[in-house]
Amino acid sequence: MQVVPFGASSLKLVFNQKIQQKDLKEKKIGGFKSFLEVEAALIPFAKKKYDFSNQVQIIVAQNTPKIIRIVIVGNKNISYKTKIVEKTLYISFVDEIPLLQEKSATKTMPTILEKKNQLNKKAYRVVIDPGHGGKDCGAMGVTKICEKVIVLSVGKILEQELKKRGYVVFMTRNSDVYVDLKKRTEMANAKNADLFISIHANSVAKTSSPDSQGVETYFLSTARSERAKGVAEQENKGDVETMNYFSKLSFLNTLNSHRLIASNKLAIDIQIGILRELRKKYDGVVDGGVREGPFWVLAGALMPSILIEIGYNSSQIEARRISDKEYQNALAVGIANGVDSFIAKNF
Repeated sequence: MQVVPFGASSLKLVFNQKIQQKDLKEKKIGGFKSFLEVEAALIPFAKKKYDFSNQVQIIVAQNTPKIIRIVIVGNKNISYKTKIVEKTLYISFVDEIPLLQEKSATKTMPTILEKKNQLNKKAYRVVIDPGHGGKDCGAMGVTKICEKVIVLSVGKILEQELKKRGYVVFMTRNSDVYVDLKKRTEMANAKNADLFISIHANSVAKTSSPDSQGVETYFLSTARSERAKGVAEQENKGDVETMNYFSKLSFLNTLNSHRLIASNKLAIDIQIGILRELRKKYDGVVDGGVREGPFWVLAGALMPSILIEIGYNSSQIEARRISDKEYQNALAVGIANGVDSFIAKNF
């Protein structure tokens, strides 16, 4: 088993085979401390300790030759949740507020419109931002189709899918036009949006491996990995003046921590939603994970905001998939399922 920290408040544990909830044994130690045990071997063997914000902590260690113990330390304001997706266990810290219970996997999740009627809440407002456009092609694919064309198509399908579920939806662009980065989030703020979702397709340089694949979901933060920085540089280069504008404001020093945590949660739910939906019909769908990155298009948003890299336009496999309408439909359904999950647990 490998351990991968990601985001502001989450940990990902990757096993070499599928696991189920019944494989986890949970025990409360006392106060706000718990531990999970699972039969596995830790790679590398050394004990790992992860400190998160708000004085919460996760410790992973090989308790016996066959058992790994995961100690989770919360506090009166922060608890934790677990989620299993095939070979991966996600552990995330959450604010200690009453959450709506998730439906079991055998039941159909009510649409957000049904929840809205039940709870007498407003119709939630979502801004979809298809990346690039107009003079900005984005990543040119091996199929000779611009990223801007693919993500606009996915954005339009997602717009209709969310509307069917009762959301109020706005698009930053509905056609092949260029919209600078600052105006995209200005629109979301003006519409008083609840969520901002920017859609992109990844690419690698010609000198890098053409075999790179994977769906990745990012939220705004200072990037700690070279990979995140590289992806951000590709998506940021469309508007240098906007980048200078945000740089002068030193936006990363004034980010609202609550919004970052909410964006992290949104990214996790959408990543899981996409993977589950795609893997129903397609083999070899790669989980690129939830990551932090300094994406300028997210910088001005006042609501939870994420950027999805739906696949690699430089990959012979993924470039053809993300250009296919059936695959695009599955992507849109997966994103919408993730939005439903986030709204149900956090609003």
